Parts: sequence; structure tokens; C-alpha cells
Amino acid sequence: MAGDYYKILGVARDASAAEIKKAYRKLARKYHPDVNPGNKDAELKFKEIQEAYTVLSDPEKRKQYDTFGHVEFDRGEGFDPSAYARRAGVWQDAGPFHFDFGGFGRAEEMGGFQDLGDLFGQIFGGGRSTRRKPRPRPGADQEMIIEIDFKDAVRGTTAVLPVQRQITCSTCGGAGNVHGRVCPACHGAGVVISTERLRIKIPEGVQNGSKIRVSGKGAEGTLGGRTGDLYVRVKVRPHPFFKREGDNIRTTVPVTFPEAYLGAKIEVGTIHGPVRATVPPGTQSGQTFRLRGKGARNLKTRAFGDHLYTVQIVVPKVVSPAGKEIARRVADLYTKDPRAGVPRSLD
Repeated sequence: MAGDYYKILGVARDASAAEIKKAYRKLARKYHPDVNPGNKDAELKFKEIQEAYTVLSDPEKRKQYDTFGHVEFDRGEGFDPSAYARRAGVWQDAGPFHFDFGGFGRAEEMGGFQDLGDLFGQIFGGGRSTRRKPRPRPGADQEMIIEIDFKDAVRGTTAVLPVQRQITCSTCGGAGNVHGRVCPACHGAGVVISTERLRIKIPEGVQNGSKIRVSGKGAEGTLGGRTGDLYVRVKVRPHPFFKREGDNIRTTVPVTFPEAYLGAKIEVGTIHGPVRATVPPGTQSGQTFRLRGKGARNLKTRAFGDHLYTVQIVVPKVVSPAGKEIARRVADLYTKDPRAGVPRSLD
């Protein structure tokens, strides 16, 4: 794994420690072995990300990497100057290493370093660390989708969901390493995936696309930061008869010709149960009537919408001599052509 560590994490070479950590966390969670079980490519990518972060997150190792590139960063043991010298051809095992110090008489000739101890201290890790104390970070919000029946959406229900959450690794306390070694439990990510079965209350009146917030059930924060929230997005399965429009419910109700012509009392099914409704005399097919307060409950106002039912006149399929005679008599009742106002074409 000898790629450019900065490119692996997707950060600039002058990126801050916070930017490097943020990029690592994002990539580590994406390619974590627990999130990608059995995916060898993801496992290799995770190891590559882990290696890059191990070097760039340490100020001294990063300084050495910026100066010398890929050298002996073996298992967290740091940079080996002699190994680098041997690889670079500065000296060989057969003879000593000679260096001409004649040109280092003044600090300005040494790039601002006061003496050789200062120079080599900066190169090989002797400088003072300026690492700031990390601050608590809030956990990320998480989202999942639940699919429920139409009936459960309008009436409300309770669902049990298996929720995967990112929590702080108990082995390393979120540090990602134990005694200078990569944590064997979280593989350096500082977090592990925990599955929890949550009981979620689905309120009466939820619609397709509604979000339910479950406080404190998102990803854990770091260093005591606030835990994120879980948002459950509701997907409602359509019903073959009841159609929802906002808080209103629509249905189509078949009626006979005599019921439409003479008027009648019919039973209309609603989400609250059957309701006796009146079909006035002379009702036309396609005419819509309203039953107030028989719709779905509004999540905010808690008020109920209406039930709108559209009448559809059903013609008997059986043709008999008696039926033909009745149909002729009914035809005499039409004083106008029912299709007189219908356009015959686009012209």
C-alpha cells in the first residue's frame, strides 16, 4: 500500500488535523468490515485508509512523510533514519556516513534553525508537539425506511425495527489504537456497529414519506459529544379501494340505475367503518359526495379530513326481453343528446 496518503484520504497536503480526521472517519465508516461483510475490495480499501490515517494523524510521522515520502512506517514504530539512509544511498554498510557541516555556520543558512540539534530534531521527531486537545463532536443523525400497510398508517401502530448504530468502541475508547497498535475490535475506526431492536410508535395519520424522529438513537458522539437522532421515513403500501389525498380519503361507490334515478339510501365504506349515505334522485355517474370528518387524522392539528365518494352507475350485463322494454321506456326520458357537448376532434 504505497499510494499517496493525502489522495487516499481525499485531502490537500496542507489539510489541518481536523480535516484529516473528518475525512478518515467518513471513509472508515463507509468501508468498515462490519458494514461490508465479505467484501474483499472494501477490506483492502479500509486497510489502505487506516494506513494513511496512522501516518497523517501523527504530527511527527506526517512531518517525516512529507519530507521523505514512503519509508519505514512499520506497525506504528515510526521512522527509521538509518533505514531511510540505506534506501536513499546516503551511506552503505561498508563505510561510515560523512557529512560536510561547513555550510551551516549561520541560522539563516540553515532555514531558520538555530543549530543542528534543532534541525535534526525537527526532521527526526525531536520538536515539540503543537497538537491541540480534541474537542467533543456530536454523533451523526441516521435515517432508515419502514414500510407499513395503509390501515396501520391511518390508524397508527407499533413496529419493532432492527437498527444498526455506530457506537464508540469499548476496547479502545474511540481512540482507534491500543498501546500504539491498531485496535483489533474496531480496526482503527474508533467505532463499531451495534444492532439494537427498537420499538417505534407509528402515530395515527402518518402519510407516505412522513418522518418519525427518535431522539438519541443515532450515532454516538465522540469524547462525550451529543448522540445523534434516528429518523424513520414511512413508506405506505397503497390500498386497492381507499385512496388518500392529504387528509381526505377517496373511494368509488357503484350504484344501480334505479338508485341513481329514484334516489336511495346506500352504505358507504370508510376508514372508520360503514356509513349510511343518501344518493339524491337524478344522481349522475361520476358525481362526488362528501362525508365530513370521515377522513384521516392530521398529524399536527389532530383534526380529521373528509371522505369523498364518487358514484358510478352500473348497467346490468344480462339482456332480457323485459330489460329491453324497460330500456326503451327509459330512452324516451332523454330529451337531449347526452353527448351534445362532447368535442368530436381536436379541430
